[in-house]
Amino acid sequence: MSGSMRMTVSLCVIFLELTNNLLLLPITMFVLLIAKTVGDAFNLSIYEIILELKGLPFLEANPEPWMRNITVGELAAAKPCLVSLQVVEKVSRVVDVLRSTSHNGFPVVDEGVPSPTRTNAAVTEVHGLVLRSHIIAVLKKKWFLEREEEDRRMGGERQVHFGRFSRERSQN
Repeated sequence: MSGSMRMTVSLCVIFLELTNNLLLLPITMFVLLIAKTVGDAFNLSIYEIILELKGLPFLEANPEPWMRNITVGELAAAKPCLVSLQVVEKVSRVVDVLRSTSHNGFPVVDEGVPSPTRTNAAVTEVHGLVLRSHIIAVLKKKWFLEREEEDRRMGGERQVHFGRFSRERSQN
């Protein structure tokens, strides 16, 4: 197990508890160290192989050579800025956002909600996340055309209310 799973300390403690013989501890540690070294020389541990097979992201203990000189500031500056959508949004803005970004999800927010704790203060409330694929489906099916009368009252431009495409929030 030490060679395949790299559990040297755990195996040493388990073996010590099973035998209850402290005289075997040094030889057990030596054998487990050799098994781990041989296992490291030939292949990855079973857990790392399973991570690779499943395609799960895993941060290695040692960085790749190209990562050694990158700072956190450079990584943060390289990320695109957050683009959020309002609960009621103009179709033209939604189309502009889709064309100008490659994001796959957009937070849906409602700005100017009265704060429950502070008087005369407004906060931003997050309603959820809408996916790019859902927005594209709404635009392709032209579901926003059903609200034409209400849109005329709001200034003549068609608007989409994302609340009708989201699930109810849990009340916990």
